[in-house]
Amino acid sequence: MAYKKVYLEYLEEFKSFGIAKSQIAELNDAHILPDIRFHKYLYENTSPERPTVGFLLGQDKGNDGTEYYTVGLSYAHSILNSGAEIRFLDYDNAYKQMKTCDGAILPGGAFDNPESFFIDGKDMGGREGKRFFAYKSVIQEAYRHHKPMLGICAGAQMIGACLGNMKMYRSLEDEIPHKAVHKPRQETDVRLHGLKLLPGTPIFDIMGLRADEDRIMINSRHAQAMVHPALQEYVKGEPLVKMDMYAVSDADGIPEVWGNEKAGILCIQGHPEDLAAAGDEKMLNIYRHIAGLSSKYKKAHSLPRRRVAPLKRQNNER
Repeated sequence: MAYKKVYLEYLEEFKSFGIAKSQIAELNDAHILPDIRFHKYLYENTSPERPTVGFLLGQDKGNDGTEYYTVGLSYAHSILNSGAEIRFLDYDNAYKQMKTCDGAILPGGAFDNPESFFIDGKDMGGREGKRFFAYKSVIQEAYRHHKPMLGICAGAQMIGACLGNMKMYRSLEDEIPHKAVHKPRQETDVRLHGLKLLPGTPIFDIMGLRADEDRIMINSRHAQAMVHPALQEYVKGEPLVKMDMYAVSDADGIPEVWGNEKAGILCIQGHPEDLAAAGDEKMLNIYRHIAGLSSKYKKAHSLPRRRVAPLKRQNNER
């Protein structure tokens, strides 16, 4: 299948980088696979040895009704400084685009989850759409080929539910009231809450934390979350990947960081990219972590170069 490189441009309207969905649709209609990238001048490190990490795009609609695929500035800062070459994934081609990547980042976003994800057993009429299936296809492709994954907020929930058989609270406000503030009333409101770090877990090495640190602060903006770890024990069915708990909210015990070190999976309920963009190196280390795992994957799966034997001289050569 033919492909074409296309580049994200800065969109002042959203304070984000993005590309019009119509531009991607035109390539789809022509049976051309979009290879969506940042311009090279945005990277500090342009080494060809860098791994390629797939990043699922968000979406926005302009005042004139134009729809865009977008990535926010804090995400852009973190992935540009992670050490990886980023390939952006759109909702129609995510599965095929992911095949060329060494790892995946599934960011936060708003979309309907299947009713089976929630622990309350109700059917509220939610029906998953194109964006949900894009996330699911990336998870399936990465899992099938043992590629590392980083999930942020809704991306973390998707990985936990799809691979870890973890169940979710439908509404933190209704089901865990008067506890930690997990979502500020305004998106621009910077609210931080504490995380209780579980000793001996990989998060200390990932973030570069001291072994004696038992609490860190993180920001978040989620209305749904995975249920308390004790309740997960009563969920029927075996997970495809066992998810180990790394950190919980220190106010209400809600899962905040989980993963599987052997499988190269890390899930963060908060938004470390916001703090990383403000200069927090420990939060940036989360994005460097997925780049490092992807680099190991790339090296392990690169085809060895064939040694070409020199041509032998013929007997009649002078």
